[in-house]
Amino acid sequence: MNFLWSMLFFAAFCADFAWARAAANPFVDQQLTVKGRIIGGTNAGKGEFPWQVSLHIRGFGHFCGGAIVSKKHIVTAAHCSKYNLDALSILAGSIYRDEGIRFGVRSMTLHPGYDRRIRKVQAYDIAVWELDGYFRYFTFSEYIKPVLFGEDRVKNWWYVTVSGWGRISHSDPATPYNLKKAVLPIVSKEKCNKMYKDFTGRGIKKNTICAGGEGVDTCYGDSGSPLVKNGRLYGIVSFALGCGYLPGGYTEVAPYASWILLTISKVE
Repeated sequence: MNFLWSMLFFAAFCADFAWARAAANPFVDQQLTVKGRIIGGTNAGKGEFPWQVSLHIRGFGHFCGGAIVSKKHIVTAAHCSKYNLDALSILAGSIYRDEGIRFGVRSMTLHPGYDRRIRKVQAYDIAVWELDGYFRYFTFSEYIKPVLFGEDRVKNWWYVTVSGWGRISHSDPATPYNLKKAVLPIVSKEKCNKMYKDFTGRGIKKNTICAGGEGVDTCYGDSGSPLVKNGRLYGIVSFALGCGYLPGGYTEVAPYASWILLTISKVE
């Protein structure tokens, strides 16, 4: 009986803090972990993910990832977008966490359905950041390039690729210097929903992609990073229960593509 109660307590604990883990640390306060590292991944090569950016906060460094979607915009998770603009910057054009071209952040637009006052996993976990400069000649650079949106919805039999600088181990707080990547199997919404309900009592939110698990997943610090297939963006790292235990949760981009394009067009 004591073992059963211990397991129930552990499940409840993980449900409350899984989100906070995804975003790498003292700054993230979401309830289901905000992911931090690529668990079970390998080093990415130069120019392999030219849309990948690292989000930095002054005094701490890397805390989330993102993807370039225009000459002056990136897409990331809404839960990564809770800090003062003057404390934020992004690094682009390098697979090394603290290198590359640095930009400040002019504005952050969270999806209107996301409530930043709620400190738990929720739907609409997506945001567009406007930079204070431009990715010059970005269409001609092999290291800085916007990602294309996926043309359809994710299929259950797909394998997809996630990249990021999140932790590579649940127990090790250090984040890797080299960008990591991992190939993940898509897990059906039905199966994923049941797994989360069994462990936390709550199912997954709408427009969520589930992928990975069983030792291959994202972890603290990976939040906001892109999930791609054939060079097209399908998801954004959102939440997880532990690192590599259950499938990770990703905000599916397709349902929000029109909103992203509208947001970008207002300042392009």
